[in-house]
Amino acid sequence: MLLSLKRNRLFLNYLLIFIALEILSFLAFNFNILNLFILLILILLVFILGYRKPTFLFLIPLMELFWGSLGHSFIYGIFNTRLIIFLAVLFIFLIKYFQKLNKLKILENKKLLFIYLLFFLFIILGIVRGYLNNNFINNIFLDANAYLYLLYLPIWYEVYNSKYLKDILTILIAATTIIALKTLILFNIFRQDYSFLNLELIYKWLRDTRTGEITSTIGSYRIFIPAQIYIIFSWFFIFIQQIKKFNYYNLFYLIILTTALIISLSRSFYLGFIFAFLILILNIYNYKKELINFKFFFNFILIFFSSFFLMQIIANIPKINNIIDISGRVKIEAAANSRLALLPQMIDNIKEAPLLGQGFGKEISYQSSDPKNEGTYTTFSFEWGYLDQIVKGGLGLVWILIIWLYRIYYVSSKKIKDKPLLFLTLNSFLIALIIIHIFSPYLNHPLGLGFLILSTILINHE
Repeated sequence: MLLSLKRNRLFLNYLLIFIALEILSFLAFNFNILNLFILLILILLVFILGYRKPTFLFLIPLMELFWGSLGHSFIYGIFNTRLIIFLAVLFIFLIKYFQKLNKLKILENKKLLFIYLLFFLFIILGIVRGYLNNNFINNIFLDANAYLYLLYLPIWYEVYNSKYLKDILTILIAATTIIALKTLILFNIFRQDYSFLNLELIYKWLRDTRTGEITSTIGSYRIFIPAQIYIIFSWFFIFIQQIKKFNYYNLFYLIILTTALIISLSRSFYLGFIFAFLILILNIYNYKKELINFKFFFNFILIFFSSFFLMQIIANIPKINNIIDISGRVKIEAAANSRLALLPQMIDNIKEAPLLGQGFGKEISYQSSDPKNEGTYTTFSFEWGYLDQIVKGGLGLVWILIIWLYRIYYVSSKKIKDKPLLFLTLNSFLIALIIIHIFSPYLNHPLGLGFLILSTILINHE
């Protein structure tokens, strides 16, 4: 897939949609009534498009997932973008398929159905145990509601068609293009401290819509957007094409994506990417080892050196500042110290109820050195992904999740020879997600669960 706008009208269309959504999100943040207006239009769009063409029952949620980070780009009262789309899709699906719920396609896949239902059983047990352990009701809901996203699985499984794979991949690439460019633009804006811009307003827009966070660090700024994780998928998708056939559009695109990942200053992303790249080498070697050649490593080195150079340019134009050294990011600092301080407390709680956990909404107190939460800090939202799930749902919950992830990797590995571009990318990103979730929670959140659903469908339909 070449990324020339002239050659890819579909890509351009989705790109323009995401640009419009970015502008509308900023305007809605400043004029709250616009949030209500946009959410109402969104409901109508989902109803009209989804009812007429069921394909939109997965295309629209995926558009929001790949672009929307935590789903609050538009919010009015208790309603937000992700929730509105979820409720509308669920309602339309029940209306259209109510009389044949007992004949859904997912019911024919016994292995998947067993894993899916068992996973949900552990979620329900976690909710019940949270209630029985007197965890705060509000905490239980906020902690467990993300798993409702898994209700999309039977819906997407039912309406998915292979001919829409190009749409899905194009949506993902368009969304990550916007996220990458947004990262680079924000980086320049805050580094240059433009007097004609209201930086505080921009910062509040990102923070309050839970789109991302901007923090001052290592003599520069960290621009972190949770949806940047999908940049990793796009990176591998384009890189695999690049090593098969060199293309300047793809090279430039990879440099932009890599620069955005570097600017995210996410150690979890870095580590996940490294493991994913090693798996890519292994899979390509098994698939067609002649592709592991000088050109392969030349492309990789060229991309990363160019990305570091581009980062320095963005940081120092038009006003020259200092050269950025990101090596300081690998050192232990306040936020990392807080994460480490939480670790023994989580392990102690796991020892108390290792099999079924202590239920959703379980709070833990620890000494935080993070400036945002300095001192004794109590929370039910933990950084360590798998440990978070063991604390709340026990080893059983994580065990069935690992089985699910392993099945995706195993089946997709078998299909690499049939569709190498798709399944080499899927496998690499899956490994990245598995590693990232160790340190940063993604597989207990729609951003990770959405990919779990999508990859499950792809291995069964492609």
